[in-house]
Amino acid sequence: METSTIKENKLKTILMFSVPSIIAMLLQTAITITDGYFTGNYVGENALAAINLGLPVLYFYLGVGLCIGVGGSVICGRLLGAKDKRKASEVFSQTVVTALIICILTSFAVFLLFNPILNVLKADGELSGYFNEYYRIMLFNYPLMIMGTILGMFIRTDGKPQVCMLVSIASCILNVVLDYILVGRLSMGVKGSAVASLIVQVFAVIVQFVYFIKPSISIKFRHFSFDRDVIKETIINGSSEFIGEMAGAVSMFAFNYVLMKYVGAEGVAAFTILGFAVYGFNMITIGFGQGISPLVSICRGAGEYECAIQIRRITNKILLVLGAVFAAFFIFFGKNYASVFGCSDTVADMVSQGFKIYAVTFLVMGYDVINSMYFTSCGDAKSSALISSLRGIVLLLAFTFIFSALWGMTGIWLAAPATEVLTAAVSVYLIAREKKILKSGDKNGR
Repeated sequence: METSTIKENKLKTILMFSVPSIIAMLLQTAITITDGYFTGNYVGENALAAINLGLPVLYFYLGVGLCIGVGGSVICGRLLGAKDKRKASEVFSQTVVTALIICILTSFAVFLLFNPILNVLKADGELSGYFNEYYRIMLFNYPLMIMGTILGMFIRTDGKPQVCMLVSIASCILNVVLDYILVGRLSMGVKGSAVASLIVQVFAVIVQFVYFIKPSISIKFRHFSFDRDVIKETIINGSSEFIGEMAGAVSMFAFNYVLMKYVGAEGVAAFTILGFAVYGFNMITIGFGQGISPLVSICRGAGEYECAIQIRRITNKILLVLGAVFAAFFIFFGKNYASVFGCSDTVADMVSQGFKIYAVTFLVMGYDVINSMYFTSCGDAKSSALISSLRGIVLLLAFTFIFSALWGMTGIWLAAPATEVLTAAVSVYLIAREKKILKSGDKNGR
């Protein structure tokens, strides 16, 4: 992708790269919601709650994958912007191998921690059984999911976001069919849902791997020697994404602990159902972030700093409008949405009330996520990490424990909106600081 093409029509280029990413992300969300639909309707609320108890495991994998993948793809994008395709391919190869090794080691470590996790959450009986059935299979699934995510990032960096979209469409259709067969028809329960996900991820990784064998692409698998400097820069560049996802893991663990303490399994089920919608909007924001990330890194590599800033501004405006649409929809139709998952009226009422409080999150979340990913693409890992830390750990954990102690379930719903609003204030400061630094002549923006 040439910078002249990006500058010619920024909105068109943003949409050209972001829409396929968003579709891919939303289809991933559709896979998650489909799993939730079949689990809630064919297995029960306790199965939904058990799956939610293990979501911190997923966030940890995503943290590792995004840290390595985003960090490596940002370096690769800058190298492509500087016309160094050979080095870009070496960075790509090193990134994939590094992520694979880390994910395999992570699966082994998490397997050993199953019982301690359940003991801390005081989850036993039926919840414990569902948890073990589901996550023993997902430990094979998650490394494949991370490999697919990373390969997709580099496909987008290579300028072919449509490939990722097509893979996601096929994966989503396959997942629906498999869920229907394994959970709906064969009554395999949560185990069937996990097996369906595993088959889908195997398919997605194989298809994306084949893409990089083609001789016509800019980025290829090639022999490389592990470069410590590249590893260091990869981790630094992706540190905010790791912090963000680890924050998600920690906060989800905290949410589950508080929910089990103050409300019980019904509260966990309600939070899970609302979480599907929030997850969907979050995937849209990440889709935009992944779409503009190679554009920003290429512009920065070519010295087009103002173009990178304008890309960020346009994207923030788009997400503000989309956030308002999401907020309005779930305020008015939150209970109808909850009923799709076959939950009780008590849980549906909790979800409906939660959306009325949570709506502010949709308005601000996109702003915080895009700014964090923008700073990552610029190589400003400190600013990106600060945004991720505040919205994912520092403020969110503080508000979760304080608000829940004061107002129970209402306090739990309030924690995220308060977090995003205060983080946005910090984002405004960081953007203003970058503007001053660039005007002073420091083109690295730091």
